Amino acid sequence: MRTKKGSMLVIVALMACICAGCGTPIDFPQGEYPNGELLVSGEFLESIMEESGVVIIDARSSGYETGHIPGAISVQWSDYVDENSMLLTESAIAEKLGAAGLTRDMTCVIYDDTLASWGAAGRIFWMFEYLGCSDVHILNGGWNLWVLEERQTESTPNTLPPATFVPSVRDSVLSTSDSISSRLGDSDFVVIDSRTDEEYNGWQLYGEARGGHIPGAVQIPYEWFYASDNGTVLGYEDLLSLFTTRGVTSDKEVTSYCTAGIRSGFVYFVLRLLGFQNCSNYANSILEWAADPALTMEKMENYHALVYPEWVDKLINGENPPTYPGNGYVILYPSYEPRYSENRSDYVGTVYETGHIPGALFVDIYLLENGPNSEYGDGYEYPEEGNIKPLSELQEFLGSLGISKDMTVVVYANDDISMMTAGRAAWALLLAGVDDVRILNGNYDAWVDFGGEIETTPNTPEPVAFGESPGNPRYLATTNDLLTVVNETNPNAVIADDRSWEEYIGESNSYYQYFDELGRIKTAGWVGDWWELTRDDFESLKTYTEVERNWINSGFSSDEQIYFYCGTGWRSGLYTFYAYLMGWKAANYDGGWFEWSYYGNPRETGTP
Repeated sequence: MRTKKGSMLVIVALMACICAGCGTPIDFPQGEYPNGELLVSGEFLESIMEESGVVIIDARSSGYETGHIPGAISVQWSDYVDENSMLLTESAIAEKLGAAGLTRDMTCVIYDDTLASWGAAGRIFWMFEYLGCSDVHILNGGWNLWVLEERQTESTPNTLPPATFVPSVRDSVLSTSDSISSRLGDSDFVVIDSRTDEEYNGWQLYGEARGGHIPGAVQIPYEWFYASDNGTVLGYEDLLSLFTTRGVTSDKEVTSYCTAGIRSGFVYFVLRLLGFQNCSNYANSILEWAADPALTMEKMENYHALVYPEWVDKLINGENPPTYPGNGYVILYPSYEPRYSENRSDYVGTVYETGHIPGALFVDIYLLENGPNSEYGDGYEYPEEGNIKPLSELQEFLGSLGISKDMTVVVYANDDISMMTAGRAAWALLLAGVDDVRILNGNYDAWVDFGGEIETTPNTPEPVAFGESPGNPRYLATTNDLLTVVNETNPNAVIADDRSWEEYIGESNSYYQYFDELGRIKTAGWVGDWWELTRDDFESLKTYTEVERNWINSGFSSDEQIYFYCGTGWRSGLYTFYAYLMGWKAANYDGGWFEWSYYGNPRETGTP
């Protein structure tokens, strides 16, 4: 339905201008970006509709028939690829565009429905520039914001008279597998992977022949370029930060890819918006790259242990069988925030009851321990065996939760340190000998955003025998292990302090009320606090190649045995699980600085 009177006259006049090729050049506002004229506001588009003829293109894959911007024609990226989603030839594309009434010298504004379109407007923008168009723009906020701002719409479909589209191909904006492979490793060349974490890490979601990413590719998911509140493109400084902090600068040649060049087409648009001169889109993207066994790919060693909401949903619904079908799966919800009686033995309630993944079992994470975190009051004497329960007790406790060694166990959390909580519990499961331990990346928030079913009724575990297992003691470091490093009798091992910098140099004892010793373990290098592993929301893990680069820059190597430690094993539990994801050799010194200092072992303070 139209929402403004008289719009029919506007459309008639507009179409007449388009057909006659009339109209004066439009002065698009610059805005805050170097090439700000490429991004058009709804207000500006509505104003030029009254004055001059422009071609408005609806790039959405669906919804055009029920409502669109007045005068808009429908152009979908899928019409310009073959049955394998490979880009058609220039002549075939030009023929189709001409049949749609489009020409190379048109003034064009493209819109989609932002995240729901997977970058479709950006793909069309890139395709037009590839074929030589020079006056192409994208509507900021797309259809979503246009409707939210109550601007005029219509449902009558529009077509243009056939025209002749004469391409003037710009080869420089189209990357190929050959052009990329010949430049990999060059310091002045950057490849951006605009896909999700799971795709980048190694999951095969869309029929690609192999999982993973192009070697050395920097991951910047295309969703990050949109503001979360209204779907508009981020401001200049925020966009620039996303690129520069990952080594993507305008003095380099930059290309982007995704599955079939759609999301990466939007990345190309953003690069153009920021004034990048030497940028391109790999239109055939990972579908082509992965299908060629001669082209190498990288992936996270144990990517399967970092799952995503759709995977969990399929697990629950029986579409995604667990690794050990005969024994099933457990979804485990650990938390440090339950309300218990004074001795923590009587369950009273927790945020778990306000909502959890269907079937999820709650566990007070402190009950995995015998150490100081599980006790309260003065006069506590630290047990020599460390913080986590001894292996046999840990296995018995997990059995009481219905967990056996040959089950698939998915861990997620929902507190203010969700990823640390989940990482701590997942590490304990690895240590106990559970063969298939996984973390839901994004935790409960990701499940909610996915639209997963929410349950509020508590679930009661059915105890099982954990099973005979030696566990995985290689994931637990002892004081003696660390002393071999301090005493220089183990040249293949290093100690990594993952506390805050202030704790590391001996100026703070951040989180602990039951001891006040300051300093660090002698010879330990600093790798960063736990939040160095997470994104800003603390719910999901950072891209593993960024983490790997940070560890290497901090002086650590995948060839070494790394002993991580923090105060009492929580932060270092997450670090150890992250090392497991990447395939690095690591163990958690679970007693941490508390145990080390309690027994008067060698320490250091100050800046190394």
